[in-house]
Parts: sequence; C-alpha cells; structure tokens
Amino acid sequence: MGRDDLVAAVLEVEGRLIRTSMRAQSRTLVSANLTPVQFHLLLFLHANPGTPTADAAEAMGLKPNITTGVVQRLVDRGWVERRASDADGRVRLLSLTPAGEVVVNGAIAEAEQSFVAHIHVLSDEQIEQLHGILTTIEAAARD
Repeated sequence: MGRDDLVAAVLEVEGRLIRTSMRAQSRTLVSANLTPVQFHLLLFLHANPGTPTADAAEAMGLKPNITTGVVQRLVDRGWVERRASDADGRVRLLSLTPAGEVVVNGAIAEAEQSFVAHIHVLSDEQIEQLHGILTTIEAAARD
C-alpha cells in the first residue's frame, strides 16, 4: 500500500474514532442540556480562563453578539462568570465557575474513559508508539 493509500486509510479510521468520541460528547450534551457551541465555549474557557469575550468569540469563530448570548446563558446556569478587566473596565473577562469546572471535568473524564476503553487492546509497546506518534502530530499542529 502506497503512502497516499495509507494516509487515506488513517483518515478513515480517524473519522470513525471522531464519530465515536462525538457520540460520547453527545451524551454529555444531552445530560447537561447544552448546545455544542455552549459546550465548546466551556471547553475553551477551561483551557483559557480569564479570556476577554471578544477573544473567545474570535477563537471560536463566532460573531461577538452571538458569543454574548451564549455566555449569558452559561452565566445564567452558573457555569461561567464575567468580571471586569483590571486593565480596562470595559473589557469583560470570562472564566468557569466551580460548577462549570465540574461539568467540563466530568465531560473530559468521560472522554478519557472512552479512549482508554478503546486502547486497552494495545500492547504496552503499541501504546508507547501511539504516544510518540500523537506527540509528533501535536507538535506539528503547533507549528
């Protein structure tokens, strides 16, 4: 099998794994009554606490007015807090509340458990190889 065929086969497998992961995420979304955009904003804020609303909108590819509405719904649920920036009181910084952290940490734990359940079939050597491969891909994605 040539490189192009191998890459195509990897993409097919990756797509199936992503769909499996999305099904697990869907369970989290349904149980928490979250939209995908709300969930992704929670994940973004988990990784980037104290982000200005405008920066969160840009990072997620959303219009600022849409982001404001999404944020307000999450604030109303007690999962996100807004506070004024010390440097510029007009800027609102977004962070997860402790309750928001519980939601996100639960979703992350569920996804990790799902992944671990899938890789249990690998030998220790294969897991080590997978770690090296994923680390290489992650480094290339940052460049």
